[in-house]
Amino acid sequence: MEHLIHPKLLERRVAVHLVGVGGNGAQMAACLARLDIAMRALGHPLGLHVKAFDADRVSEANVGRQLYSAADIGKHKALVTIHRLNQFYGLDWEAHPMRYEEFVLGQRYSANADLLVSCVDSRSERQALHQLAWRDANHYGYWLDLGNTESTAQVVLGEPQSSAASWQGQGPRLPCVTELFPELLDAAAPEDNQPSCSVRMSLASQGLFVNDVAVRYAAQLRAAVRARCRHQSGIQAQWSHRGRSTHLGALRLQPRRCRAP
Repeated sequence: MEHLIHPKLLERRVAVHLVGVGGNGAQMAACLARLDIAMRALGHPLGLHVKAFDADRVSEANVGRQLYSAADIGKHKALVTIHRLNQFYGLDWEAHPMRYEEFVLGQRYSANADLLVSCVDSRSERQALHQLAWRDANHYGYWLDLGNTESTAQVVLGEPQSSAASWQGQGPRLPCVTELFPELLDAAAPEDNQPSCSVRMSLASQGLFVNDVAVRYAAQLRAAVRARCRHQSGIQAQWSHRGRSTHLGALRLQPRRCRAP
């Protein structure tokens, strides 16, 4: 099945909500900044505008495994990451050192984003994002989810059901990560990702480069969409793969083809 993206994404600035600025999120923010430059260089009129959300502060366990230094300890991850990117690339992106649910529920009207990127590490956070994405008051064109365990990583691009009405005519809707893996919505299931108090404990529970792998595939998926847009000469762009699963221990990569829910 070929999926067609909405042509409006080729005509205006693309609004991105990045939820989580930790292991995956900080690197994803940097990749989005590079993608913004590439999009505008290839003819996109305005590129990306990113709002990053994370209530966490940098801890000693984050230094080295995530894109933070010892000087960042105690500072908000969202503020550190977005400030650096704005200074380095001359951007005007926004950082919100708060939980995404608090931001959305505090909006007077609705929380709209062309692309919701989730880099969260718990089942409960994905459950909260699923509820927000399926609310009629909110509009998300796409939901790109990045997840990983100790040695595996997965990237899934989907379309929340609440966006179906305004994105009609683009082909069958892409299912989101919570539809492909409904067990993520099981509130009774135990959490499988606990915080570590040191770099050594953190590395013992998760591979050093598993975040890098997840982010690179996610960024390449988004960049491939843009590249296809450019080569479609103004008509609707299409692509046939909407995700990746990888296992670092087995050095195995499995693409996910576009399929209707």
